[in-house]
Amino acid sequence: MDVAATVRDRARAELASDFEARFERVRNRLMAVCTAVAGAADAPDLVHETYLRASDRLHQLRDPALFDAWVVRIALNEARSVLRDRRRFADRVEQLAPRPVAQPDVALRQLVEALGPRERAVIVLHYAYGYRMGEIGRLLGLSEINVRTLAFRARRRLRAQLEEAIS
Repeated sequence: MDVAATVRDRARAELASDFEARFERVRNRLMAVCTAVAGAADAPDLVHETYLRASDRLHQLRDPALFDAWVVRIALNEARSVLRDRRRFADRVEQLAPRPVAQPDVALRQLVEALGPRERAVIVLHYAYGYRMGEIGRLLGLSEINVRTLAFRARRRLRAQLEEAIS
């Protein structure tokens, strides 16, 4: 009998038995990632959907040691799905009212929330949660160069909006 296969089978059995506990340990990170990508309103639903998908697809996890990254990836895919649905809906429905223009007393948080979803995700993951650019790239399925470019553009846009608000 293959020793490596036996070890893998044991690790999978342990993972299945303590799935709830491991998921709870990563829940806060999932909420942060979902909030960064799709917004705070959808984050709880996305985390719940991630839980359901992960529990259904636990047998697909090849390396139980990578559980946290695997679950975060599922959450990112769910958040992207929500964003795609929003875009499809927005394409079909006209915008009835223009978005409010930033006022001089607008908080930085509101400015960050006004960024596009990818730029917002990069900024929040890097500055609020301390992820490195390469890690963000792996989480979002982008190259590190793309992530750096998104961060540069987001910072430039935020700087311009802050300067506009000050003057």
